[in-house]
Amino acid sequence: MRLKLSLVRTSLKARLISSYLVILGAGGLATSVVGSWIVSTTIMRQARRSVDDALATARTLYEQQLATLKQAVQLTAAGRTIQEGLATGNRPALLARLQGVRTDTGFDFLGLTDPQGRVILRATRPDRAGQDVSPIRVVRAALEGRVAAATEILTAQLLEDEDPPLRARAYFLLVPTPRAKPASKTEESTGMALVAAAPVRGTRGETLGTLYGGVLLNRNFALVDRVWELVFKGDRFYHQDVGSVTIFQNDVRIATTIKTETGDRALGTRISAEVYDQVLGRGRVWRGRAFVVRDWYISAYEPIRNYEGRIIGILYAGSLERAYTSIRDRVILSFFGIATAGFLLIIGITYYMIRTITRPVGEMVAATERIAAGQFDQEVPAGAAGEITLLAESFNTMLKSLRQMKADLEEWGRTLEEKVKQRTEELVVMHDRVAQSERLASLGMLAAGVAHEINNPLTGIVTYAHLLLERLAADSREHDMAQKIATQANRCRVIIRGLLDFARQRKPDKRPCSVNAVLAECVALVAHQSLFHNIEIVKRFGEDLPLVPMDPSQIQQVFMNVIINAAEAMLEGGRLTLTTRYDAGGECVEAEFADSGCGIGEADMERIFDPFFTTKGARRGTGLGLAVSFGIVKEHKGTIGVESEIGKGTTFSVRLPLSVAEAA
Repeated sequence: MRLKLSLVRTSLKARLISSYLVILGAGGLATSVVGSWIVSTTIMRQARRSVDDALATARTLYEQQLATLKQAVQLTAAGRTIQEGLATGNRPALLARLQGVRTDTGFDFLGLTDPQGRVILRATRPDRAGQDVSPIRVVRAALEGRVAAATEILTAQLLEDEDPPLRARAYFLLVPTPRAKPASKTEESTGMALVAAAPVRGTRGETLGTLYGGVLLNRNFALVDRVWELVFKGDRFYHQDVGSVTIFQNDVRIATTIKTETGDRALGTRISAEVYDQVLGRGRVWRGRAFVVRDWYISAYEPIRNYEGRIIGILYAGSLERAYTSIRDRVILSFFGIATAGFLLIIGITYYMIRTITRPVGEMVAATERIAAGQFDQEVPAGAAGEITLLAESFNTMLKSLRQMKADLEEWGRTLEEKVKQRTEELVVMHDRVAQSERLASLGMLAAGVAHEINNPLTGIVTYAHLLLERLAADSREHDMAQKIATQANRCRVIIRGLLDFARQRKPDKRPCSVNAVLAECVALVAHQSLFHNIEIVKRFGEDLPLVPMDPSQIQQVFMNVIINAAEAMLEGGRLTLTTRYDAGGECVEAEFADSGCGIGEADMERIFDPFFTTKGARRGTGLGLAVSFGIVKEHKGTIGVESEIGKGTTFSVRLPLSVAEAA
């Protein structure tokens, strides 16, 4: 007994502890996951913000340098020295001015052109003149009278004409780069430069030429190093710079702070394919994770456009992803370590508390075992105050309910025999109805056979009556008698033929038929029966009704069932109104049967189409007529409805749809 009680206590304790641990573990895991996500998101958001700031700084310095070149060219072109030198052809004065401006402003090349765009004088190569530089978009804008500055791609020959070292600076052998877009070329000889140009006007406002100059960006590290110093200087991760800044000519790095494994700048390397498609292909700014030369960076790429707006390069800033993910991982591990330590501490406290709580419950277990043995008169002591007291009171209430339920079960056992007897009587009544239905079916088959046998002698009577009519004089008394014999015999034949059609069972044979004709034939079959002697039949047949695709025998059976039911509801006499009409909106023909009988109760209205349901008693009906009729009308895709009021009568309506396809 003590061993069993100990096992129960241990099991309850284990379940409580495991349940609490599951809840605590799920909550702790969810908190850790959410906390880790918040930490990761915050750190990576900070990294992206830093990269965006770096790109904004690079763009500002880039545009500032371009604006400085534009301002220098504009001021120089507006000076009297350039204007008078071009007007008088004083080459020494022009050369001295150009070389001074180039030295002061840091131009890599500076030159003057005539109004057609041909070079008159260069600061770097005074002896090199006559070349046409009007294909440069900025120079072309200056020839048209505008001061312009933009980033342009210069050919190797143009760089050679300006200064041979510039051509050497622009030349790159392309370095195979992981994840780069496949390319067929292996070298790059053109250069990308910041170019500014301004028109030189005479005293009368005429254009004497243009002043143009520029700074080659290829292997020009001043801009990228300046941005790196302002934003990333001092940020290192395991002897590797965290930040990086790059200028691309198309997809080739021409100025960058990124280093290769040997410590050299990664010039000639190419951009990754996904960034290529996004920035160079679609002209969109890229912000996200990208592979750069040999590592993953949190990157931002922005297209560089020439004077006409065509993308010719990319400005880039990025931070080494590992520097941020390392911080993120350390923070998350620390977070999980603290959570694990707290979790273990809570487990110890929980175990002690649950063991204290479950000790009084063991005392209740012994009482429940006695109750399980059948001793329902047990009462569990309330014990100490608190939830245990509430549990004991609830347990005692449950015992009272069990005693009451036991008494109820005994009472139900005594009443079960009466309920079985009642169901047995209902089954006997149902069996009698089925037997009555079978007897009526047999009687119908017998009636059909008798009608068939009677039909043969009637055919002979009709034949001989017509032979007598041919032989007798038309004005003789015998002729009138023979005529009456033929008429009554034909009437008998019509009645018997209708009876045979009604009794005959076969598959539906639909064909276009007149509802009025079928209903009239039904009336002819029942009009002279004794059931209809005190009933006035009123016919209100619609004219020009369309033909309805139907099986006339089956529809006749439906009409006969409804008519006979109406007559049986008017045993003391009454009126049966038969109405047919065409419903153009519903595309159907409706037959309505309205009697002045006793009506149908509201409780029976929902069951009148159920098989074997009848209000006439077992000796007067089987409850199958309306059920069969419902099935026939449904087979014809029609509807049958009923409205009734006690003491005023019942109205049945049969609606048969028109089907053009079946009628055809």
